[in-house]
Amino acid sequence: MKGVILAASIALVVLLVGYMAITSSSYEQVSQLAKYRKPTMVTVRALVADIKTFPEKDLILFVLKDENGSKIYAFYGLTRFISQYGAPPSHSTVEQEVIMRGMFYPERMGDVLGRMEIKEILQGCHKAYEAPPATGG
Repeated sequence: MKGVILAASIALVVLLVGYMAITSSSYEQVSQLAKYRKPTMVTVRALVADIKTFPEKDLILFVLKDENGSKIYAFYGLTRFISQYGAPPSHSTVEQEVIMRGMFYPERMGDVLGRMEIKEILQGCHKAYEAPPATGG
């Protein structure tokens, strides 16, 4: 009986680890977001085409694209970014490729598929830690 319980426990752990591996590595390319017709939580892997900051609105705009040329606008709080990474974003502190998780809103704007409210930056901004501290002025 103990053997059956142990085997069932091990099988459950293996299934759980497998499920987590599959779901945590499912990144979408920007062009794949075109399939959504309503707001959807996504994890996207993309190239950073441009970065703009709007201090008066406490906002960062990342223009994200993929190899197909598809683009989205992704927004993040400027104060939050600086508190997490120690410096404002720039092309020298943000890597060329990023992975971000957030709520995607499919709102076509010319060649832009929609906008994303970034909830979490998973990869690509850690170089900002190495940047000199931001100075007021």
